[in-house]
Amino acid sequence: MSKEYQNGYYAYQAGDYRRAQSFWKLAAAEDDPYAQYALGLMYFRGDLGKPEYGMAANWFKKAARANHGGATYYLGLMHFNGYGLSYDHFQATKYFKRALRIDPHNGNAAYMIGEQYFHGRGVRQNFVEAAHYFEIAAHENMHAGQFMYGALLERGWGVKQNYADAYYWLRRAARGTITFPLGAGEEEPLDPQAAIAALEPRLRPEEISRVDKRLAAESLL
Repeated sequence: MSKEYQNGYYAYQAGDYRRAQSFWKLAAAEDDPYAQYALGLMYFRGDLGKPEYGMAANWFKKAARANHGGATYYLGLMHFNGYGLSYDHFQATKYFKRALRIDPHNGNAAYMIGEQYFHGRGVRQNFVEAAHYFEIAAHENMHAGQFMYGALLERGWGVKQNYADAYYWLRRAARGTITFPLGAGEEEPLDPQAAIAALEPRLRPEEISRVDKRLAAESLL
């Protein structure tokens, strides 16, 4: 990260967006991908007045050429929603996959890929692939991903049916607020507590006890 990027960061944190923009433009002109990404976010969020998606896309593209994972992910979101770029779910999925390759801990990117496979948007519907990516999101503590992975385990869609593991992941999902990446979401609300209540009668007491112990061992109780 260049000195100009860092100065811009401090200005941004102080609420001086114009000064941050000036520093980041200097850094971006020297091909600093962090500054290019920061400018993209600034225009995307409308920090300077209102969102300017075309400008955001231009800066994200520059940063993505340097394999900046965040910028690559946002290009996917922009195609997913049609913000400043064509509404194109095939392109969105491509960028989400690339973002996850760059940063394997990007739970939001994993969730979005899972959603694409689950619904058959931008890819052929495939529950095996959906389960794979929801599991990645679940392990990154992305609560919507935990819910979806638990739901697939309960139903045996794309993964071997396992009520105990489904119960574990639904319990994990219930420990936080269900939030979605921009533009994503489900037609029906994800309600972990209701799913847990419906699943518990199918479990033996010892299975529930084992999940309790597993959560406690992970300091999640």
